[in-house]
Amino acid sequence: MEYSLLDNGVDSLQKAKEYIKKLEEVHEEFANHHMKDAIIFLNHGIEILLKYMLSSINESLIFDNLKAYMDARSELIKLRKSTPGSESFVVTKYKTVFDVKKGIDLKTITLVAALERVKLLTSIELDDTFVSSVHNLNKLRNKITHHSVSMSRAESRELYVQLKGTYKMALDLFEMHIPGVLEKVDSEVFELTTQELEEHIRLMQEFEWERAMSRISIDDDYE
Repeated sequence: MEYSLLDNGVDSLQKAKEYIKKLEEVHEEFANHHMKDAIIFLNHGIEILLKYMLSSINESLIFDNLKAYMDARSELIKLRKSTPGSESFVVTKYKTVFDVKKGIDLKTITLVAALERVKLLTSIELDDTFVSSVHNLNKLRNKITHHSVSMSRAESRELYVQLKGTYKMALDLFEMHIPGVLEKVDSEVFELTTQELEEHIRLMQEFEWERAMSRISIDDDYE
């Protein structure tokens, strides 16, 4: 089985689009699980492809502990040189740092960390609305994965617009920096109306304002 970072991310974006499209087709009474799946797969697809972008620069950028990664990388190199047998056997047995003893407990970075590393450690420019969209998406994903979500009909409608907007911005970004992604995922992209685009930008501005106010409140508590 061969399943690369790129394959993994593309597959999740494909599934995200399938579930977002389902939201257009089904009655809102039956939309909940499609909404949940769209959030989870979109979050995962963006995370994996951001990691792919970082890994293309240097694989170490996707790990949360550089020393642990270097230790595992060192072991991988030594094993590839010292393991008896044909070269093909060695390469097959020890393909990545996860295949060696010191790599068993390695952890890659989170979506938010990947976003920050792309923003701060590369020359890639990220749109502010996209950054806010990803933070909001990740917040929703965490609620769904670890607890629950409760929304009114109006909020669900807003979320649908957000998902379409976030998906389109993500696809635009990845196509720019990973040529061919658009074709791999789906050449038919979502078209947002002017009203939907303006609504998405407005919602993300409100989300960023709420995040800023939340940080101020936390700081006040520790003064």
